[in-house]
Amino acid sequence: MAVYYYPSCKFTAFSPETSNRICAYLDRRFGMTIQGCCRPSHSLMTEDDTAVCVCNTCAAICSEDSKAHVKSLWEVLQDDREFPFPDLHREAMTLQDCWRCYDRRAEQDAVRSILHRMNVTIVELDENYEKTKFCGMSTYQPLVKANAQFAPKRFVEHAQGMFIPKTEEEQKLLMEEHCSKIQTEKVVCYCVPCTKGIRSGGKQSIHLLDLLFQNI
Repeated sequence: MAVYYYPSCKFTAFSPETSNRICAYLDRRFGMTIQGCCRPSHSLMTEDDTAVCVCNTCAAICSEDSKAHVKSLWEVLQDDREFPFPDLHREAMTLQDCWRCYDRRAEQDAVRSILHRMNVTIVELDENYEKTKFCGMSTYQPLVKANAQFAPKRFVEHAQGMFIPKTEEEQKLLMEEHCSKIQTEKVVCYCVPCTKGIRSGGKQSIHLLDLLFQNI
């Protein structure tokens, strides 16, 4: 039985230093095997293997097109009693849930558990948990063909009315409209498209991994 960590091509490009830190930590702490892109290797895993994912697209692909058990990185970290969670002194931050994991309650709960352990005052949006339809500008762009091929339930069957292309100007207006409903200046996301979308809409967004590993 092996445990593989998929560090997310998008997150690695978005925040390479943090990505390197988490890979080093998971190798040192748990002996996880660090993988690259999920697309060429996910189907090689067996039913005895575990795929740990930080990207919700990777999780969908591994869940639908591999035999492995899939677990979010957040679920691993919430149970890690040795992790040095930073203390953010009850700072209020809005939490943005991601559509790509709208039905993964264990992951959503783990994100909130981690924020509580960091002493963050979580401000919830009305459209949270399974109600969220937000994934930044990604759902206003063409669907990636490989995503539809490897995870058709998530990206085709459960995505009716989504991935309808909009112009860049229309996308920015949609992000601004979404952010107008957010009361705090800081917004925590656990998805790269969500993080970028919130920034495009005019709010200060930060990826949860960057919060966690800022001093490690």
